[in-house]
Amino acid sequence: MKIKLFLFVSLIVLSITVFCGCGQKKYDTKNQLTLGVASDMPSYNDCGMSQAFAVIEDNKNINDSSYRSTSSTLLVNTTSKEIVTAYNVHKKIYPASMTKVMTGIIVIDSIEQGKLSLDKVVRLDKTVTFDEWNVMASDLTGGCQVTVKNLLYSLLIRSYNDCAILLAKEVAGSESAFVDMMNEKAYELGAVNTHFENPHGLHSDDHYTTAYDLYIIFSEFIKHDLAYIIDSISLYDFTYIDENGTEQIKQIQPTNGFLSDEYKLPDGFSLGSWKSGTTDQAGNCLIVEFVKDSTGDKYIAVVAGAEDRASLYQDMTNLINSAK
Repeated sequence: MKIKLFLFVSLIVLSITVFCGCGQKKYDTKNQLTLGVASDMPSYNDCGMSQAFAVIEDNKNINDSSYRSTSSTLLVNTTSKEIVTAYNVHKKIYPASMTKVMTGIIVIDSIEQGKLSLDKVVRLDKTVTFDEWNVMASDLTGGCQVTVKNLLYSLLIRSYNDCAILLAKEVAGSESAFVDMMNEKAYELGAVNTHFENPHGLHSDDHYTTAYDLYIIFSEFIKHDLAYIIDSISLYDFTYIDENGTEQIKQIQPTNGFLSDEYKLPDGFSLGSWKSGTTDQAGNCLIVEFVKDSTGDKYIAVVAGAEDRASLYQDMTNLINSAK
């Protein structure tokens, strides 16, 4: 009797497997699309990226009519994971000094892991120079001594490009090794349409990202308390020892016009972390985190490729005011 019952149950299970698809399925593949997918794409949990980030499909624009003079514009409610505004968010852009968001992530990671100290003193063997003219740089020259803290703070506050080079060498031993770390981190985060060539953002044709990738990278940046502390400073004493052994102090203001009082942040909103950037090829760029005071909702906004500084802050002001 038990044997007959076992055979009967087995037959039922086999029938369910065959007819309900619990076994290996067969598909009609003759009309499949050909997709180029990397074999080592980053992995996510069962819910995919949508659990961590707002998702928008390629070529879709939302509430974009006021921002078509930019290269890309994005406004995300990070509390509800809603895309409020989107224009060309998956389009390739040059990030200029918004690159330093990733530089900051790598440096702060090293500090938090105990591999680097804010108090470590860096002595310059030579002055850091650039091929381009009018590059934003500190007054550091060969023979100067400066702490990692001053390098990091001035990197994010004043966007000194030489500080990016000095920090890269402290963390990784060389600029190229540091750039490898930047690209690995971008890929790990899921910013797969990004490629870095340097830690500062001065132009290179193969140094690019997208507004959406910047949103992903910036979401990692704002997890760090140190990033928020630095980005909240409106005036900083950049301090170093010059080649003659004399302490030098230079007060620096943020490149963010909302913090330097060049432009007024809209009422009812509070500014969090941020990074600006400007090159001839990238145009005027700004990424910010802000909070709507009445609801507590947090947002990330990106404007890339504005034609001038006034237009950049007008577009960003409009974005902030449109936060629902």
